[in-house]
Amino acid sequence: MPCEACGFDAPVKHVKFEQNIGLFYARRSLTLDRNLCRSCIKRYFRSYTLTTLFLGWWGLISFVLTPIILINNIREYWSARKLADPGIAAMNVPVGLNAASVGNNRSFAFKLAYGILVWAGVLALIAYNQVGFIERHAPALNAKMHGGDITDGSDGEYADIQVGKDIVALEADIKGKTWTDMRTELLARSSYLDDLNAENAKIQSRIAIERKANLGANDSCEQWSISEFAPALNSYSLAASNLFAVAKNINQITPQNSADLKTASEQEDSAVKRLHKVLSESDVAGCGK
Repeated sequence: MPCEACGFDAPVKHVKFEQNIGLFYARRSLTLDRNLCRSCIKRYFRSYTLTTLFLGWWGLISFVLTPIILINNIREYWSARKLADPGIAAMNVPVGLNAASVGNNRSFAFKLAYGILVWAGVLALIAYNQVGFIERHAPALNAKMHGGDITDGSDGEYADIQVGKDIVALEADIKGKTWTDMRTELLARSSYLDDLNAENAKIQSRIAIERKANLGANDSCEQWSISEFAPALNSYSLAASNLFAVAKNINQITPQNSADLKTASEQEDSAVKRLHKVLSESDVAGCGK
């Protein structure tokens, strides 16, 4: 019996393959319901199934139908697995001569462009929300996505990560023994202080918006952020900035300036202890650290 796709006499089997392309608010579908030879079954199964696998999910109806279509296509292909191969004459047909055509160049171009566009959007969305993972593997990309004002939870998570990194760098042990060496080592960390102050400014701005919207009224985590975390972070940012300013102005230790340095250092130490205490209580408030 001739194959209804390529036209050659060969063992055939009736199969029904479906293809779906989700267009969010619409969808494009195709159904193949024919008697096909083994070669054409493989060709149509591969085209219809892979198209549905990569492009079929985008839309509410499509999301439900796609796994059903994939399962049906696999079942149809599996039922034809024992079908004998076409004869030698059919298997060696020159390209373009009675060969089954699965779509056309225009259809393929649409699938390719649509697939690239949609999957790029999906991957970008995933990357945007995987802040910790992207920070470990592509920090520059993270900075581009979340470096602006805090507008959502992902931006807030990024700001928290940067604040944590800055504090660890600023609070690392000073190895110098003389004031000159200690001062040089401390001032070399100015970039971390600048970044901390920038992130703190964004956090304080966001907290002001949340306080005005009274978001902490029924949310213990928001209440903790507004009343505990933000003030503690701001106090530390101010104390660290003051310590750096005092250290920058002291070239040599004298009885007059040593008191200022001691006061600034004690204020910074107190502020960082307060911040660590607040962070240690975050789980009690229902928030992750």
